[in-house]
This record gives sequence, C-alpha cells and structure tokens, in this order.
Amino acid sequence: MAKRRRKNKKTKLISLVIVIVLALILTYGDKSNTEPEKISDKEVRVHFIDVGQGSATLVSYGENGILIDTSEAEYSKRLVDYIDSYGIKTLDYVIASHPHSDHIGGMADIINKYPIGTFIMPELSEKNTPTTRVYEKMLTALVEKDVNVKIAETGEVYNVQDGISFQTIGPCEQVSDLNDMSVMVKLTINGNSFMVLADAEKQELSSVYEAYPNINYKSDVLAMGHHGSSTSIHDDFLAAVDAEIAVISCGKDNKYGHPHNEALQYINDEKMVMYRTDIDGDIVFSCTADGYERVESK
Repeated sequence: MAKRRRKNKKTKLISLVIVIVLALILTYGDKSNTEPEKISDKEVRVHFIDVGQGSATLVSYGENGILIDTSEAEYSKRLVDYIDSYGIKTLDYVIASHPHSDHIGGMADIINKYPIGTFIMPELSEKNTPTTRVYEKMLTALVEKDVNVKIAETGEVYNVQDGISFQTIGPCEQVSDLNDMSVMVKLTINGNSFMVLADAEKQELSSVYEAYPNINYKSDVLAMGHHGSSTSIHDDFLAAVDAEIAVISCGKDNKYGHPHNEALQYINDEKMVMYRTDIDGDIVFSCTADGYERVESK
C-alpha cells in the first residue's frame, strides 16, 4: 500500500507541474500576427513524410515552413534531416494535433531546433491532460524557448503568406479519447486544398460536421484519419471533403493492421487515387496556381 500511495503522489505531482506549465504557456502565449506576408516565387510543396507508424506533414516555401506533427521521437533525426534538405530555417506554424507519441514524440526536438512563429495545440481539460514524459518534454521546451502558443479554434483561418493559408477544425468538445481531441487542418496552397485529419475518429468527425455545417470541407487531397483506421470512416464528413486523392501515413507491417480493409474499401468505392507512406515513401505534392501534382522528394 505504501508503494501505491507514493506512486499516486508522484502522478499527482507530475499532473500539477504539467497544469502549471500549460497555464504559463497560455498566459504568455498568443502573440501572433495573422497579417499575411508576401511570398516569393519559390515553389510550394506539401509533404507527407514517411515516419513509420506515425504522422508528419510539412509545407515548404523558401526558407519557411509549416509542420503538422512529428511522429515518434525515434524519427526526429530523419524529420530534421528532411526539413533541412529543403533549406527551411524557420517554421512559421507548428501544429501538435493531439498528445499521442506517434504524433508529438519528436516535438520537443523540433521546438529546440527551429525558430517557431506560432505553436497551435488543442485545449485539454485537466482530466484529459496526459502525464506522459513526451507531453511534459514538449511543454517544457515551449516554455524554455518562449514560443508563442495558441489554442486551436474550429473555423479559424490563418493567412500565412500570399497563396498560403490554413484553417483549424476541431475539437469541439472534451472527450476521454484523445484521438477525438485532434486538431484537423485544411491547408489551402495556391488554390489547392489538403485536409489533414490527424487521428480524428467517428465521434469527432460527427460532432464537428453537425456543429459546423457551414465550413467548406471540400479538399483535393485527404490525409485519412488515424493512419487509415476503420474508426475514422464517417460517410457524411468524408463526402463533404470529396477528395480526389487519399494519403495514408502508416508503418510497414504495423501491429495495428493499418490501413484497415474498411478504409481501403471506402477509397476504392469513391474511386480515389491512393498513396501510402509504407509503400510509396515520402509523398510530395507541388502546388501552383495551375494546380497540383505529385513530385519526387529530394
């Protein structure tokens, strides 16, 4: 019993520290300026990076970029090398979709490596706030680097530069499943659109779709939810997205069986073109005013 009491005290202490750190971040955060800047004529690319059984999406434009998630910490070097290969010096926005390690495992490394304009994350209730080492490291790095932090709001549009913007979607309620606390992102690049669902499952997709029917969900490319899980197939939401291309980020021969047959069947039924990181490696799209096309990564 004594050991259990000591463990409970330690867990409560970690929870208290995380809550205090998060409060400090939010108190001194949100210093963003959403006025768009002028973009150069350099190419804009959207990258779905091969980071095993995880997710990392990059938008690159000149020496700047936007990053959504980082996958597990073991892929930090691979992710940093990839970002550096495109000459990116500053991340204008970084989005931590939700606090699972396959999405934020390498986030502390990214925060410590690059200047970040604004960091976006979901608001979590005290009950939902994790006490994991990965989440604690991320919050500590945000404080130590004095990063501007903003809580995601559904429907908010960020005008990054001419031709580049994104909209955050969800979560719209506090639920116990952290997958359904995901910040989804609709990227709009030179008129081409990409919907990134993170790990949002049916509960969140349904809640968002019902609560925000006036959002324009239509997108050219859909990054399937939860690595192609059957639990992320919500017919109404996906019909509203109505994408031509489906991208699945998952690890080869992963223990979860991703992508599930239901997701593959949906893609087939909708006659979507499919790309998978476990098969195709890095999946990169070049975006111009004339449209988008898949290109080879460096």
